[in-house]
Amino acid sequence: MLNKFYGSTMVLAATALLFASLSLTGCEKAQDVKGKAEVQKQEAPAPAPAAPAAPQPGASTQAPTASADASFEVKSHIKQGLSYVSTAKNAHNKALFDENIENALKEFSLAIEKAPDYADAYSNRGVAYMQQRKFNKALEDLKKAKELKADSPSIRYNLACLYSLKGDVDFGLDELDASLTNGFSDYESLRKDPDLNNLRKHPEFKKVLEKHKVFIVK
Repeated sequence: MLNKFYGSTMVLAATALLFASLSLTGCEKAQDVKGKAEVQKQEAPAPAPAAPAAPQPGASTQAPTASADASFEVKSHIKQGLSYVSTAKNAHNKALFDENIENALKEFSLAIEKAPDYADAYSNRGVAYMQQRKFNKALEDLKKAKELKADSPSIRYNLACLYSLKGDVDFGLDELDASLTNGFSDYESLRKDPDLNNLRKHPEFKKVLEKHKVFIVK
């Protein structure tokens, strides 16, 4: 996977790294973090049955305001999670690596709690689980991410990496095909990412790449 945090590369979703737009990409990939569109608050000139009244102290928050607040918090959790991932990637011992991956998992989980439809938060957490070799949890998160954002090349690439690690080569090749179809273009990862080793051994791997006019020189 792309720049895996510890020893190999990984896609945790690519827009999250940009925090401004807000993900791992490839298999380092906290992916492009993309939430629901934020709805700007509108001032109600006067109370009316058809228009929402201005929020009063102690009153329940209107959905638009809640969404905006949650979006800011989600971006903060994703940014902090990626920071932990970066530290883990450069860790010189297993204890430090494990500690930072655990902290990243907590941040991505908080993002998911606040924005259950944030595809890249699931993808990032799934990649973190892959680092811990908790493949069942990783698969659950990456399938959810795919359900929410099926056209994300980094999410599909992460799934290809996971299936390769699990030995599910047929599924892995399908996801790799989908990733390339949706624009995945990190050819260095296709050539070197150790998570794809099982796929590279299969004769269909080369055919999938050639289908997308990708030719890798070893």
